[in-house]
Amino acid sequence: MPRLYLNMMDKMILNLGVLLMIVVLGKNIASASRVTTDPVVFVQRNTEAELKCGFKYKKAVSSVTWKKGETYDDAVEVIKYFMGWKTGPKFNKGYDLADDNSTLIIKNVGDEDAGTWWCTVVVTDPWTDRSSTNVTVTVPPIPPTITQCPNGDPCEIKVDKDETNYTVTCTASGSRPAVTLILYQDNKKLDADPQQRQNPDDPSTYDTILEIPVNLESDKDEFVITCEAVGHHTLPASDQRAQQVLKIQRSQNDPTMSKRKDDEENPEIGSVKIGIYAGVGAVVAIALIISIIIAAFVVSSRMQDSEKHDYENLPKGFRNGLCAKSPVYQSPVSAC
Repeated sequence: MPRLYLNMMDKMILNLGVLLMIVVLGKNIASASRVTTDPVVFVQRNTEAELKCGFKYKKAVSSVTWKKGETYDDAVEVIKYFMGWKTGPKFNKGYDLADDNSTLIIKNVGDEDAGTWWCTVVVTDPWTDRSSTNVTVTVPPIPPTITQCPNGDPCEIKVDKDETNYTVTCTASGSRPAVTLILYQDNKKLDADPQQRQNPDDPSTYDTILEIPVNLESDKDEFVITCEAVGHHTLPASDQRAQQVLKIQRSQNDPTMSKRKDDEENPEIGSVKIGIYAGVGAVVAIALIISIIIAAFVVSSRMQDSEKHDYENLPKGFRNGLCAKSPVYQSPVSAC
């Protein structure tokens, strides 16, 4: 009997221990889920953003605090709701709480707002819980432009009729994260890998460049080229695909157009041609000057021979009188 009693006591103690563990673990599990935030949030620079902090308690909440820092211990307080009051070092300095006293409002998002934010909730038990959210600050791209159309408006490009390819360059500038560019020819996707580089004016953003030759071998006289920027998190779906249209029209063969195109594509050849033209022009000018000098000399010689011939045909007496009166006939070639 005593042994049976002890066994029963042992079982009761064991059951109570298990029950206590279930209660403690259940409370910990419940407490771990009482405060919730979005794990990752994308916000757009120079806009207003909200960070949600959700919780459910049966008792009144005494405070809600938002801090920023990579770890909770290193986080710095930004704004706080305490017993009906809003306080904090940055309250009304670009940060505020919504009417629910828990949603953080960032009035003008800047690059400094990127990182880890902590929402801490204290109830009157007292009991405290917290949750974090990681904020990524994004920058929307400037709508894509085709190099041949710097103003971004649909435009027309004329090419030689026999050309089979025409290189098109599309650029989307100043985005974070970098966007992806897709090029279509008459709604058919063209295979190409865009290049990405830092924007020289804002190194924290990126430029995406796509350069691809367009096939012009069909009999069509017009091609519609569409460049799209996709993959930016904060842009609505309707704006993620900004389109630019390039209409390529083929003209009749024009030799002067081909020459101009060759010179534009090969500036060194164009420079050589200019030098050759200048040299030929100088030679022609020198030859013209020499011809003028020779012609003047020949004319002068012929005039002198004519004067001598006319003089010699005059009567002798008249010649003597003419020599005395006119210095024109007193040249060495005359008979005076």
